[in-house]
Amino acid sequence: MEVRIVACGIFQLELERVLEEIRTKCESDAEFKVIYTAPALHVDFDKLKDGITQALDNNTPEEKVVLFFGSMCHPEMNEFIEEYNVVKLEPKNCIELILGKERQNELEKSDKIFYITQGWLQNWREIFSQGQGWDEIDARQNFGFYDKILLLDTGVSEFNDEDILDFFEYTQVPIEIENIDLTVFKKSVVETLEKALGKKILTNIG
Repeated sequence: MEVRIVACGIFQLELERVLEEIRTKCESDAEFKVIYTAPALHVDFDKLKDGITQALDNNTPEEKVVLFFGSMCHPEMNEFIEEYNVVKLEPKNCIELILGKERQNELEKSDKIFYITQGWLQNWREIFSQGQGWDEIDARQNFGFYDKILLLDTGVSEFNDEDILDFFEYTQVPIEIENIDLTVFKKSVVETLEKALGKKILTNIG
């Protein structure tokens, strides 16, 4: 059975890493085919809707379809996917998906935090400069609300001090790094795929 996954490109590296592990240990004959939308689409709700629906339009009746977007990534998500028979993620956005709600609540007890992942770090110019149209003044006004930017390092790609410095110069907000494993992310991915297939695919998610 083929499972079509329509996913946000912002967490492509994390999803590819987890799917590789799932395929190795999978107790099902399911095949996973992934279509990624451009990471910066979420800054324009019309473009995001078009990107998602175009990907969903291409599925066949035999496929199970899974939507890997946060439940709050588009205010009308439930309405425009209603005509498609899809299973979607429960977490509200990619940060909750990777970090987990409990850890996020813990971190936000004392600080106002803007979170990014490696996907955000790689694509911030497309997201903020091009997508939002923010110059450095706009960026500093919008990011000025936050005490810090927290980069969630999932270990799926490399970045260097220059990458961090470029984003800092754009935002003027201190950037901290927190190492995060993919346990929470993988659990959500596996549970969503199992819901789509109607059966277990892994005995041990860890």
